[in-house]
Amino acid sequence: MPDEIHASDLFEIIRSTRSMRRLKPDPVPNGLIRKILEAGVCAPSGGNTQRWRFLVIRDTKIKETVGALYKRAWDEQVAPRYRAGEPAPGMSRERFLRLLDAAEYLAAHIHEAPVWIVPCLQGGTPSRTSGSSIYPAVQNMLLVARALTDVVYEDRWGKSFSD
Repeated sequence: MPDEIHASDLFEIIRSTRSMRRLKPDPVPNGLIRKILEAGVCAPSGGNTQRWRFLVIRDTKIKETVGALYKRAWDEQVAPRYRAGEPAPGMSRERFLRLLDAAEYLAAHIHEAPVWIVPCLQGGTPSRTSGSSIYPAVQNMLLVARALTDVVYEDRWGKSFSD
């Protein structure tokens, strides 16, 4: 990675980060996962409490089990609601249907992702706002993952991400 990151680079990363619904099965090096997790840990949180943990899942059986539950929830609850709805303002019906098709694909293939990073909030009774402190951590992780997809897996000190 270059020693300097320019504001224009950051804004390009922000502009080009998208929801990914068709995932590659390529292995993800441990060093890359560590960098992504580090970005999450560095995020601000309410009271600087960082009451979160990140669960890294590589186990095929776990991903298949959870993936089947995800697919069932998609089929029974989410897809019917979305398909009965209207596109967001400014989105064509054709684009909306392509988005739904991609989401359908993800529901059927999510277990094929080589690694999952699951953000977990600690303590308290869950509410709509109780997770607000973890949102910046997740966003940091998404942006770093996006930034690192364009670099050779070697950091500025020459340490490989392939360990």
